[in-house]
This record gives sequence, C-alpha cells and structure tokens, in this order.
Amino acid sequence: MLFDFYTKKIKVFVSEVSEDVLHLKSLLEKVLERAGMEVLCLESTDLKNEDQIIYRTNELIDAADCSIHLLGRSQINIELKKENTFLQDFQFVSAQKKSNLNGSSYKVFIWHPEFISKKEIHENQDEFIRSVRQRIHHNMIFSNRDSVISFVEDIRAVMYTGKTNKYDIEDADLFFIYNELDEDSSNEIIDMVADVIEVKKIEITLSDDVDYSELVVQQIKKSKMVVVYYKYASDWALPFVQQVWKKVGGASSNVPILFIGDSNIKDNQLINFEAPKVISQVVSQELIPIEIKVQFDKVLK
Repeated sequence: MLFDFYTKKIKVFVSEVSEDVLHLKSLLEKVLERAGMEVLCLESTDLKNEDQIIYRTNELIDAADCSIHLLGRSQINIELKKENTFLQDFQFVSAQKKSNLNGSSYKVFIWHPEFISKKEIHENQDEFIRSVRQRIHHNMIFSNRDSVISFVEDIRAVMYTGKTNKYDIEDADLFFIYNELDEDSSNEIIDMVADVIEVKKIEITLSDDVDYSELVVQQIKKSKMVVVYYKYASDWALPFVQQVWKKVGGASSNVPILFIGDSNIKDNQLINFEAPKVISQVVSQELIPIEIKVQFDKVLK
C-alpha cells in the first residue's frame, strides 16, 4: 500500500454494524491493525447496558483520531431510550459532534460499499443512509469503495502527514514493484529477466512503517522503466498504479510504466488502466518475463 511517513499511531473508532456486514467489519479491523492503526470499538459486554453503551461510545470517540461508520443493508436493532435514538445514529452523531468542534482535526469516514448499495436496503436503513449523506461536512468523508484495502489506503492518505524522507536511491534499468501477496510469482519473474536486465525490486508490505509513496517516486526517477505486477493483489494494484502515475507527473513523466497482471486469475482480466506513458496488459504468467523484455527493448530504442 501507499503510506505516508508517520510517528504517531492513529487510533480509529469503528462503530457497531448490522449483522449483514459483521464479516466485513471484522476484515476491516484486521486490515486497519496490519496498517499500523489502533482499533477502538465496543466490547460485547458493553452492549448489555444502555448506560454503558453511551459512556463507552463517548469515551472511545474522545480517545480516537477518527471514526469509521460502516453502513449495511439493515439497522442495528439496539434502541437507546435515554437518547431517543438507535445505536447506529447515536454513534454517528457523537462522532459528528467531535468533528464539528472548532479547530478539530477529527475525521469521520462513512463507508457504504457499492456492492451493498446495489442490493435491497431495508426501508429504515435507507432513510438513515440518506440522512447521513445530507449531514456530511468538511471533516467527513463518504466512500463507496468495494475493496477494504483500498478504503484503508484512503484513510491512511487522509490521516498520516509528515516530512518527506530522502532515500538511498540507485540508478536502475528496471524498477519492479509488487505486493507481498505476490512474492513467490514476482521472484520467479525477476529471476527470468535479471539475466539480461538490471532489476531493482520493492515489495509493498501493508504492515511496514515505510513511506512507500515517496520511496517509489524517488526510485522511478532513477529508473528507465517501471513494472507494477499483480497476481492475487489486483485490489491493491489498480489504485496503486493510478496514484504513482499521478505523483511522478502523469503524461509528463519520462519513465514508462508497464502495468501487468496474470491472466490465469479470472478477475484480473477486468483490470485496465489507460493513460499516457502506461502500458496496461494482462497475460499468462509464463509470458510476463517475455513481455517485460519486449517493452524494455522498446525503451532502449
């Protein structure tokens, strides 16, 4: 993933969700933790008492730097009579109040994945979602990304800021970038091209405290060609190459990018990124080293 350099561990409050997205909430929490963030949420014991729900919600939001509100197809059937509302709305309003304070840097992320929005939404939940969208202000971000990884990447981009680091960069013929999910197949490809092309590689690891964004940009400027490869990590690869392309200057960049995936993975055949200085291809794994050599020869001419 693309990270910004940081020194502070971001604390993220994750609100309660309806049963239809419990599995997604669990996955989200795991990805957040792997990305170096601290997850805050109510425990099951907190949900047994209304006073405890109210107290713990306020306590956790006070301690958090941002909150995530995952909207599913139905409402959470927990009514807070003292607040004259339901749990989902109470947690959203509590976070909104903190973000509304003067000078507040608290961010509220509302996540309603597109694949959920295309399904039948229960009437009460549909009304709640509409009311949430009407209450969005400058410290609130609404996302309909389907990919958990891409959504967390967006959060990182918003929450982490810091100085630009200078890395020990060397000139390279080919700069090969891949995700940790594709380590084995990436190394096979690199071994097959390294006999004729000098290769500088980098593995993007979700849990690393590394400013990959700046590191990649600096290395690209010292390379003749870039390869962004994916096999199982297509959810990561497309937003990654789009962001890298922009950061190195887009159409004005002098370094071409080969964005290439393994066609043996069916979903990869739907991935494409058309832009100046980008060659986007999906071919079988055994042909990828050949295609890299072909494109690199074109660069040298």
